[in-house]
Amino acid sequence: MYSFEEIYRAYLECRQNKRNSLNVLKFELHLIDNLWEIYESVNSFNYTPRRYIYFLTFSPKLREVFASDFRDRVVHHLLVRDLEPLFEPLFIYDSYSCRKNRGIHLAIERLRRFVQNRLYPYYLQLDIKSFFLSINKNILFEQIRRVTHSRGQNKIQRILYLSNKIVFDDPTSHYVFKGKKEGIKRLPPHKTLFNMPKNQGLPIGNLTSQFFANVYMNDFDNFIKRELKVKYYMRYVDDMVLLGRTAEELRASMSQIEHYLYIRLKLLLRADYSLSSTKNGIDFLGYVVRPTHTLVRQRVVNNFKYKKAQFIDSCFEDGTCSYEDAMRFKEMNASFYGHIKHADSFRLMQKYEIKNWISEEKR
Repeated sequence: MYSFEEIYRAYLECRQNKRNSLNVLKFELHLIDNLWEIYESVNSFNYTPRRYIYFLTFSPKLREVFASDFRDRVVHHLLVRDLEPLFEPLFIYDSYSCRKNRGIHLAIERLRRFVQNRLYPYYLQLDIKSFFLSINKNILFEQIRRVTHSRGQNKIQRILYLSNKIVFDDPTSHYVFKGKKEGIKRLPPHKTLFNMPKNQGLPIGNLTSQFFANVYMNDFDNFIKRELKVKYYMRYVDDMVLLGRTAEELRASMSQIEHYLYIRLKLLLRADYSLSSTKNGIDFLGYVVRPTHTLVRQRVVNNFKYKKAQFIDSCFEDGTCSYEDAMRFKEMNASFYGHIKHADSFRLMQKYEIKNWISEEKR
């Protein structure tokens, strides 16, 4: 059984940086009752996910999102807390998404070190076509079942129960739509869960979906490292970079990768892969990494310029700017600074007058 304390801790993790959201505030109005409802439902094996909020995002590209109810996100944290100790020892070091003490900036720092090795002057960059929508639920659940039976003897029943409920839940069968429905017509057929078989596809954005992505790709990661013997390899969700001594060596690896992904995981690579010299730069996670220096990706800079121009136009339209507007502008600049400070960006900071707002406040 899950203890009430475990559920409370999952709730605390889930609400981090979201305390002012409407969903969290509604949950906290009847906090003890809501936590007790989770306690009873998961321990009596009567848990059922509630309906999703379905909406579209347009930046950086059009995609659909099925957002879980806050109560269900607490359960997601509960399950991931169980799964992490089982899977973390199995994950390769250079997998960077949805893991403690990992993330984009550590991945970029690691890639910097990779490309400085002159014995590996070529890189191959791959990503998977419609990754989350292509995940086979039967394969995923079998991966969870196999590891849980071999490593999680004392928690098998509760892990498999919640995993089954969350993995095989169909968001398209219970949701409410928020936003303008005109955008749905612009979604390509292969970019929506509504066109996927019932045993295929996970909703984008959920903590469980992100963690399940690492579970799903774990055997593949180990295939790259243990069988293909690729020394320099890293992955962030479905974006992969491999370094090699020659272009021919990397082409041969790609052929084996395509075969493995299709046969074992029912996945396809996108056609627009990159195979080039590391001197030309690797466009990865918002940066362009070269052996001598790292730059911020131009699209990131353009997005900042566009948002800044939008803000200025709206804020000063009537010649006034409120305190709230000023704080929004400050947060936008601080976010951009937080990204570009991990690159060689001194001139970029000067050009757009970007500074470390936190250090300025402490003076």
